[in-house]
Amino acid sequence: MKSVRHLTLVAALGLAATALPATLASAAPGLTGLGLPSLTVTRNLLPGLANASDLGVAPAAHVLNLQVTLPRPNPSGEQALLEAEHAPGNPVYGQFLSVDDFAARFGVPQSKVDQTTSWLTGGGLTVASVSAARDQLTVSGTIAQIDSLMKTSTRSFTSNGVAFVANTAAPVVPVSLGITNIVGLNTLQRMSVPARTPSQDTCQAGNCTGSTTPKDLWSVYQQPEAWQGQGQKIAVFGAGRTDDVISDLRTFETKFGLPQVPTTVVHPQGQTGFTDDSGLQEWNIDTQASTGMAPKADELRLYFGSDLSDASVGAMMSTWANDPTGPMQANASFGECETVPIVSPIVAAITGTPLLNPALPVGLGLGNNSDATFNQILSQAAIEGRTLFSSTGDTGSSCPVVYAAIIGAGNGVLNQVVPITNSPADLPNVVGVGGTVLYTDGAGRRTREYGWAYSGGGSTLFTTAPSYQQGTPGLSIPCITDPTKVCRGISDVSAQSGDVLTNGYSIISGGQAANGGGTSLSSPLWAGMWTRVQSASSTAKGNGFANYSLYRVGKDPVTYARDFFDVSSTDVATGLPASNGAYFTQPGWDYVTGFGTPKVSGLICDIDHLGC
Repeated sequence: MKSVRHLTLVAALGLAATALPATLASAAPGLTGLGLPSLTVTRNLLPGLANASDLGVAPAAHVLNLQVTLPRPNPSGEQALLEAEHAPGNPVYGQFLSVDDFAARFGVPQSKVDQTTSWLTGGGLTVASVSAARDQLTVSGTIAQIDSLMKTSTRSFTSNGVAFVANTAAPVVPVSLGITNIVGLNTLQRMSVPARTPSQDTCQAGNCTGSTTPKDLWSVYQQPEAWQGQGQKIAVFGAGRTDDVISDLRTFETKFGLPQVPTTVVHPQGQTGFTDDSGLQEWNIDTQASTGMAPKADELRLYFGSDLSDASVGAMMSTWANDPTGPMQANASFGECETVPIVSPIVAAITGTPLLNPALPVGLGLGNNSDATFNQILSQAAIEGRTLFSSTGDTGSSCPVVYAAIIGAGNGVLNQVVPITNSPADLPNVVGVGGTVLYTDGAGRRTREYGWAYSGGGSTLFTTAPSYQQGTPGLSIPCITDPTKVCRGISDVSAQSGDVLTNGYSIISGGQAANGGGTSLSSPLWAGMWTRVQSASSTAKGNGFANYSLYRVGKDPVTYARDFFDVSSTDVATGLPASNGAYFTQPGWDYVTGFGTPKVSGLICDIDHLGC
């Protein structure tokens, strides 16, 4: 495995080289037989692979599903427009682009797509779909075809009982194509969702530690009856089978006297095999929490992939961002460790990870290369006025470095030490939602709410705070990559997660009463509550990417008091300010709960200018 260690070193050097472009690619010899100048996409190599057990050459006929990303030609223009669309008083304020308008203004030239498609299909690969902006290609091919075309060498491995295949050489692509990322070259990297432990309804002396109902949260979070999601749609990202999800939603609606929300299922092109039902309880939480908060939404649209591999999740996101009638708000209750863009002694000291060969499964997290692709997709979504809400995770001030299957225990409830944040919740164009433990009096009134000990949250360490977040009191941690700048922090906001054991939200799963919890509950609750805010908007296109509005009202002391409940109380067990490990709740914005939990009536007043 000496050669693999050498390749990891090359990847590390490529990541650390500040002179390289954002593609993290380096020059390589011409492609054999073609005489074309080529690039090696060094980010597409799994760190720590030298520490896995090598089982030999991977089966040549095994099919991999990839997502190939091309750079859009004007990222600075995109960012300028995004800022202008969300700046009150600007002539284009609120004038969010349609999918077609975005493609016409910022899309990749068709000639570039044709060249890329020709190169891929010439190597025997199948291009299942091309996004509207022509920057995301969904591709499949056998390992033999991919290895031959991209000069990779794919082998079978096992680590801690997990079997997977991975490329041991970074992909080589023609310079002229400008490919910036290829997601899916290994079968190890994927999103994970938490394991679930049922809770019990317990109310004593007017203090309920058990399950809340939709109507409880309508009251606690001050959600006006007049606006319940009318005129808006909600999207949920998931994987596998949807029949049981929809069946359980109908039972949930009947139980709580809610209208049936029309439901549509959308699968990314080129994906098959939607049979896995192991994520049922998670998808039930997502659908029943979001529509429970917005019961009169026009539609619930389920964007479901065949699994939660990085390439599949990217395809879901792209399908949503390119859906001309797609919802303006979506939920993703899953995550993985953020991309670590450099390998250096400083990063090693902070993460506790060896310099070049982090032992798997830590390498699973640090090897994530999907953020570059996700960022590009979500920039488009934000310019179109869309908002993705995502759970910050159930591993406290760490990220889920332990491998987990679709519904495995790798994503909580456990602080897994490595102090970096969850993706996609930490990305600039995502609302990261943290968790709280909520006690009520059984009649829809809050008796206590504090930050959950395992709520994800912290500083990204590598991503500069977006413009909307800059100047937020409480945001203070500088970036490792540039100590003169403050880095993005999450959570942005929070809602009930419960503590998984004694506090949660009442759902139906498998036809039976069950309980939902974790930040995988908090996030869809916010997706539904934002749908209510959107339904009160006076403009057909709504309020745009939510963080611009949330930070505008959150940073103003007057509107903050009207719009948020400040979750800064102490943890019952310790008597200290609630903590998720490395971070504590504090007055105002903090890294555990963000601005806190919503007063929806206040948000409608200050964002929609109604009901004041």
